[in-house]
Amino acid sequence: MKKTSVRKVKSADRTLDLLELLAHAPAAMSAAALSDALGIPKSSLFHLVGTLTERRYLTLVDGKAYRLGPMIAELARGVEPDRHLARLVEPVLEELCAAINESCAFNVQRGDDVEVVATRAGRQALTYTMQVGDLAPLYAVSGGKIMLAYKDQAWLDGYLKRVRFEKFTPNTIQSHERLLREIERARVEGFGFVEEEFTHGIVGIAAAVRQGDSVVGALNVAVPSPRFDSQKASQIRQQLRGAVSRAEALIARLR
Repeated sequence: MKKTSVRKVKSADRTLDLLELLAHAPAAMSAAALSDALGIPKSSLFHLVGTLTERRYLTLVDGKAYRLGPMIAELARGVEPDRHLARLVEPVLEELCAAINESCAFNVQRGDDVEVVATRAGRQALTYTMQVGDLAPLYAVSGGKIMLAYKDQAWLDGYLKRVRFEKFTPNTIQSHERLLREIERARVEGFGFVEEEFTHGIVGIAAAVRQGDSVVGALNVAVPSPRFDSQKASQIRQQLRGAVSRAEALIARLR
């Protein structure tokens, strides 16, 4: 059989080069930085990133920089057929959401990010909706903070050296010192907490879900800030404790 050479498709090469560059970048990159790094004319890059953003392969941050979008995670799940944590916790999410009538999600760690793998939306008129495949930095969301609280010092040291803080809202963590205080708070309280740090107007509380000594994910609740007060916080923490116990029991029995 004769060997045939594969003719490269320039547009496909450019797309893959862009995605691979962002996958290894420590932070979101501007269009100008992408153009310089890849040697793509800005006019061509404009159409490429526009299409990828529209198809959710890229996410635009603060209207000026790009990072990988949730569709990348959705594709990755297709090559991980044994991942069934999401299915295991779905009944728990249903119960949790019904008990507090707020949006809830189960999240897992993806590198230095948190990924939503299962979610249920509250039924109130003002509700924050989380989508399967959504990604967020560990430092910026409640689920990420509680995951960081369970990391050993060596892992945290490495993370602090490589993390680059993106500012999603005026409240987003922007320093190592504040992040360490938040991690310590999560360790003491047993919950991760954010107040409009990733999304304007949204407060989040999360608790870790473990299998033995390992954290396999986090359950979080997202509440519009006008509805959040100390009584709501107490109710959510109580319901999260019960939900975590049920989720851990299901994982231990069925996983």
